[in-house]
Amino acid sequence: MTRNIAGQVDPDELKKLVARVLEVPAAEIADHADFADELGVDSLLQLELATRLETHYHVTIPATEVLSLTSLANVRQLIDRLLSVEPTGADPTLRSGGTT
Repeated sequence: MTRNIAGQVDPDELKKLVARVLEVPAAEIADHADFADELGVDSLLQLELATRLETHYHVTIPATEVLSLTSLANVRQLIDRLLSVEPTGADPTLRSGGTT
């Protein structure tokens, strides 16, 4: 996983990943192209995309968000948002090997 200077997902890396999952050349995926209308993506392929994104970026995509994966721009927004959320519940002292 690569992030650019602003801490966001590398757009080229994301586009290549999406292209592999959708089995289309990356050049055919415009930022705001609707996956269903322009690339024939159905809900099963959206689910496959969500699964691959979760694995690649180490995030959990809520079931309610899977159907929002309708364009490259939407995917990038969602992944950026999920990556910006810090995990909760971990004790930083314990993670660093210190004592309480």
